[in-house]
Amino acid sequence: MTTADRHHDSGRITLTNLVKEFAGRDGVTRAVDDIDLETQPGEFLTLLGPSGCGKTTTLRMVAGFEAPTSGQILLDGADMTRLTPDKRPMAMVFQSYALFPHLSVFDNVAYGLKLKKMSKEAIAEAVESALTSMDLVKLAHRAPNQLSGGQQQRVALARAMVMRPKVLLFDEPLSNLDAKLRVQMRTEIRSLQQRMGITALYVTHDQDEAMALSDRIVVMNKGRIEQVGTPDEIYRRPATVFVADFIGSANFLDPTSVSVVDGIGRVDVLGSQRELPAAEGAATAGSHVVLVRPESVQVRHAPDAAAIEAAPTESVSGSHGRILRTVFYGSVVEYEIDTDAGTIIAEVADPDPNGILAEGELVEVDFPRSRGWLLPA
Repeated sequence: MTTADRHHDSGRITLTNLVKEFAGRDGVTRAVDDIDLETQPGEFLTLLGPSGCGKTTTLRMVAGFEAPTSGQILLDGADMTRLTPDKRPMAMVFQSYALFPHLSVFDNVAYGLKLKKMSKEAIAEAVESALTSMDLVKLAHRAPNQLSGGQQQRVALARAMVMRPKVLLFDEPLSNLDAKLRVQMRTEIRSLQQRMGITALYVTHDQDEAMALSDRIVVMNKGRIEQVGTPDEIYRRPATVFVADFIGSANFLDPTSVSVVDGIGRVDVLGSQRELPAAEGAATAGSHVVLVRPESVQVRHAPDAAAIEAAPTESVSGSHGRILRTVFYGSVVEYEIDTDAGTIIAEVADPDPNGILAEGELVEVDFPRSRGWLLPA
């Protein structure tokens, strides 16, 4: 039986009506506001949101470092709410790595096992396996200050992994690494988690990190959950304007003449009537916006540009717009376009060097029906 098989039916975290309040000079602040959440066994679930949204406080309550004001934390049906961290079958990887500077790599990884009073033979075998999996065997006798940031992070992972926890907890573990190493380490973390089949609860404010790592993402804002979904659902079908704006780049167009029937919105936008898929709540909303991602915007030189320029009006209307800014990034060219529906950002991948549009140029803009998304404003 593999490690993944052993963990297949364990590691289900259930949070029910979880609240955390902090008392301060200005009164009581509710950092986590009555959230309900459940992970699946073996799932990689990421808490994502801006600073102060409650994601780290939620993680610390799951780990046992913060006591909930009210609510319940279950692991596989067992109540963890009042247990101390050492009594919970979980392991945490911290942002600061939290390695003991006076201990070698081997002894740092072995520390938790020694507290369990395991035999020297069993500790040596378990640590050797963990060091091998993280490619740290040759560094076993070095001190933490003799390691690079990436190597220290691997030691922290090995120390967590060697405990064979039901749940791995990650508190922004990659924020101290440079961009290239972050990408490498997130790949290693995901591979490790899948190989072991352990449930992972991960906290970050980095959207790319969340998209690359997660089975599901929990977007939080002001202590509450805005949406839970797969990376594709969160990106393509956000539940709120906050989620749409926080994840990636977004265009919000102002539609007119909006009606919603059976999840389909009929709107006038960019000079034509369109039918677009609509978010839940759009039917009863008082105002709306149309979400279009920059890579979905189609932009081309207006074939009737001369006639439009000669028309006795300074406004650019309908599906036409004027390029305010052109930025070439190599693999992508980005256009900022002024239209009567608002300013639109368009991204064109692998641009033809001879076809890049100039600032001030009149263009036509459009987007496929399936790439629009009607949201309550």
